[in-house]
Amino acid sequence: MNTDEAPAFEAVAHEAPTVEAVALSVTPDAGGALYPVSFVLPAGELALLTGPNGAGKSTLLRVLAGLIGPSAGTVTVAGLPPDHPGVRRRRGFLQDEPPLYDHLTVREHLLLAARLWQVPVPTARLDRYGLTQHLDRPAHALSLGSRKKLGLLIATAHEPGLILLDEPYNGLDHTAADLLTAELAAWRAGGRTVLMSTHAPDRVARLTDRSIALRLGTGQPKAPASP
Repeated sequence: MNTDEAPAFEAVAHEAPTVEAVALSVTPDAGGALYPVSFVLPAGELALLTGPNGAGKSTLLRVLAGLIGPSAGTVTVAGLPPDHPGVRRRRGFLQDEPPLYDHLTVREHLLLAARLWQVPVPTARLDRYGLTQHLDRPAHALSLGSRKKLGLLIATAHEPGLILLDEPYNGLDHTAADLLTAELAAWRAGGRTVLMSTHAPDRVARLTDRSIALRLGTGQPKAPASP
């Protein structure tokens, strides 16, 4: 792939942040459902979100990604709120269904990400993920596994210190899943902070430093009463 179209900037190394939540909750009218949870995820650790379906794993990840705000409680990334400009470049988020542009090709997605973050196109990882042969294929023509791999490349092209992953193994074949596990091991060894949800916890059991358990309460979480 010709990377001359992308800015020739070196990826900026970002220190891994600590993530802390205190009585954090989200109500359905705020875009999710999350019962109050408190935790500290130290910098450089890999944590696994656990809990039943509907407990708010995706909601919590979206809060940390700055996509929705908390209804109550607090959450910080390196002492800053998740939507702070100082957090955005330090964070990468892979959603369960990556929000790709259907009619843009793989090549166009990667060039767009490279320009956005002012980094080179991740050519070596592109080859490892088996996407080189799909460079000129539009996103709507990709399999779920290929969409997931493209989303992961985009989310981590700028080498963020905080990596958020929502069901990253969904749609991956055995080879791609093994590659993701190797990536997780490398990120952890490199001191990145990783928070993820997965229905395949056995794949990351040896890498997991801690688990963060979310509960499924009775009824819907409610916003605090106005004073």
